[in-house]
Amino acid sequence: MRPVYTVPQRIEAHHVMRFMAARGTRAVVVVRDLHPVGIVTADDLAERITGSGLARTSQTVEDAMSSPVVTIGEWATVNETIALMHKREISHLPIVRANGDLVALLTLEEALRLRSQGATLLNDVVRASVLIPMTVRNRWKRVRHAARHWILRNRFWFLVALGLAVVGTIAALYFSLVWTGFSTYQPQDYEPKDLPRQQYQEQKEQSKPAEPGSPAR
Repeated sequence: MRPVYTVPQRIEAHHVMRFMAARGTRAVVVVRDLHPVGIVTADDLAERITGSGLARTSQTVEDAMSSPVVTIGEWATVNETIALMHKREISHLPIVRANGDLVALLTLEEALRLRSQGATLLNDVVRASVLIPMTVRNRWKRVRHAARHWILRNRFWFLVALGLAVVGTIAALYFSLVWTGFSTYQPQDYEPKDLPRQQYQEQKEQSKPAEPGSPAR
């Protein structure tokens, strides 16, 4: 049995497409707490996602998945599985436990091969099945990744805007210095003066009686 790849229900479709390409699979099971709620294939993503390119849309995998999903229990027979897939005209069938948890994903081609090899019960062949869930970054990491991706995709205009901002800052600083008449600091021009107190001291000096022997003013 091949590994079963699962993705969360509300993940963006373009993330799912990249995940499928990295894993080399053409179908994933959409799950909610290990319960299958849909199946999505690469063709589904290409046909059902609208907008200006898959990588630029905010649509989720729910917009592309086939739902409600048809499942079969792990204790069913291979012949029952093939009959169900022919009846419902589907090529992928999730296999679930009694509590509804996903166990494996079987294609029609794999089911026919199992029957040709003499297998009878699905339980005999799904024991080695492995579930590989899609790792979802937390919100902050996803925002940071999206920002870095946007900057790399628009790096030319980003550098142009950054250069204009630097030039504008330098020009504003230059003209502010010119218009304000920047000059050297002079303490006497800025130190406060207590004029009333200074006048009082001068009047007090003038009103003092002349000392004997001192020349008259």
